[in-house]
Amino acid sequence: MGKKKTETKDEKFSIFPILALENIVLTPMIPQPVKIDNEEQRDYIDKCYSSNNEVFFATVDNREQELKEENIKEIGCVCVIDRVLQMPGAPSLAFVRPICRAKFEGLVYSPSFPMAKVTPLKNIETPKRKSAEFNLMMDRLDSLFKMVMNFMADPEKMTAEKLVGENSHTPVEHIYSIIHVSPLSWEEKYHIIESNTFKDLIGAAILILDESEQKIRIQASIHERTHHELSQQQKEAFLRMHLKMIKDELGETEDNDEVAELMAKSANKVWTKDAKENFEKEVQKLRRLNINNPEYSIQLAYLETLLELPWNNYNNKKLSLDKVEEILNRDHYGLEKVKERILEYMAVLKLRNDMKAPILCLYGPPGVGKTSIGKSVAEAVGREYARISLGGMHDEAEIRGHRKTYIGAMPGRFLHTLSKLKYGNPLILLDEIDKVGKDYKGDPSSALLEALDPEQNNTFHDNFIDFPYDLSRVLFIATANDLSTIPGPLRDRMEIIEMAGYTLDEKREIALRHLVDKVLQENGLKKGEVQFMPSTIEFIIRNYTNEKGVRQLEKALGRISRKLALMKVRTKKVPSEITDRHVNEFLGKKDNYLNSVGFH
Repeated sequence: MGKKKTETKDEKFSIFPILALENIVLTPMIPQPVKIDNEEQRDYIDKCYSSNNEVFFATVDNREQELKEENIKEIGCVCVIDRVLQMPGAPSLAFVRPICRAKFEGLVYSPSFPMAKVTPLKNIETPKRKSAEFNLMMDRLDSLFKMVMNFMADPEKMTAEKLVGENSHTPVEHIYSIIHVSPLSWEEKYHIIESNTFKDLIGAAILILDESEQKIRIQASIHERTHHELSQQQKEAFLRMHLKMIKDELGETEDNDEVAELMAKSANKVWTKDAKENFEKEVQKLRRLNINNPEYSIQLAYLETLLELPWNNYNNKKLSLDKVEEILNRDHYGLEKVKERILEYMAVLKLRNDMKAPILCLYGPPGVGKTSIGKSVAEAVGREYARISLGGMHDEAEIRGHRKTYIGAMPGRFLHTLSKLKYGNPLILLDEIDKVGKDYKGDPSSALLEALDPEQNNTFHDNFIDFPYDLSRVLFIATANDLSTIPGPLRDRMEIIEMAGYTLDEKREIALRHLVDKVLQENGLKKGEVQFMPSTIEFIIRNYTNEKGVRQLEKALGRISRKLALMKVRTKKVPSEITDRHVNEFLGKKDNYLNSVGFH
């Protein structure tokens, strides 16, 4: 069962018997006893000892009955077994002497004993030149070790000092001997022995000893604070209080129902890396808060907001230009240049294939269909749709959100909208972007710059969640009546598509195809119950509307429909066809009508 060497083209391996120790890490260069309480392992050690074999000692976390490669830690020690001590009724002790660290490469089939393929690693060497930094770090290590020993009982302290003195022939051995006798967990020791250079070794040792000293100091502080309350009658209460203080210091208070519910929801959430780390950190803060603390509800609302946001959840429907064109033609008559511009941007969006969306601004007078085009585009590209009205908005917090520490704090309108839609790439219509206000509460148009800049909106900062959120996949379409009132920097971040208005022929076709049936049904009349002739529609347009859009035309048709509804209720019948005479009768004189709808 001797050691074997194999060579490949690029690597050299050695094959050793392997002994897996559960939650135990051997310290390189330091002779040490290993407790063997497993009968199978005891027989294995005896055979290796009697055969004078070197053995690879590896660490496993919660050893299963069968040794598996994935459970074995990568770094272990190749050791010589100097002696095996067996006491009746007690675990055996194997006194081992580590020769070198080694990297585990895999298990090798053996009919009798577990064997491992390993790569021996060179022992760490002390720097030949002792710099000022070297001396300072060694002094710091010794200082931390002394502070740790101050918390040891006298017999343990004397044993630790003796072992360190006997094994500190070189600075590297000195570091390993300190780590060997210090009260560290096996994970902390393993982290140190992974180091491959002297600088990494002493750096890891100092860091972990510093953390260990702080933990011991906290435990001593807890003991000191509670010691005076100890009495025979208070023993049970003392133990519970002691346990609570330890959990509070470690941030491991038991979950209440609300925290448990948050954790259950988060398990099914598709997070980004940063969002998941932040959520877990904030959950720890919530666990440390008393449920009656006013900050508890603030922290709970914050975590619920993080859970509601669609971090990595996107609507992945394929974009079809034919469908976009079909829906735009179905819902909107005319506007050929506008449709062509929109199709151009949709084609770019499809070719880029990264869903980074352009920022479009539909500019034109009221009633030309800017808002309805945005809704049609959302249907055409298969995305969720939301409308945010910016008219009169004057508080910057509406865009960026409030700091979560404020009472009643909420995220900004963008993140609030995404929380409701449940997808991170909807179409959001920013209505009346030219009517954004400004006062002492801030300038919302400045906050919009970051959201609408394709170069920045992948890291949009909302004050409520307080770390970047990706808005780059949202398709923003803004509407405006007057470009002159939009700040220049904001206007430069948008692609302007002008909607100048409709011709008489286009207005007539829009009325016949869309408006007539719509207003009749809105006013309780059946579709097709009343006919409007094209000439009658033209008569209304020429004589009763004075606009570039069709809003006043829709109002005129609505007024006529209400007159017809009144007629139907009173007489049980309505004219089958509306003529110019009916229009004059229902709408009154031209000038009076225009005055009533705001034209002078």
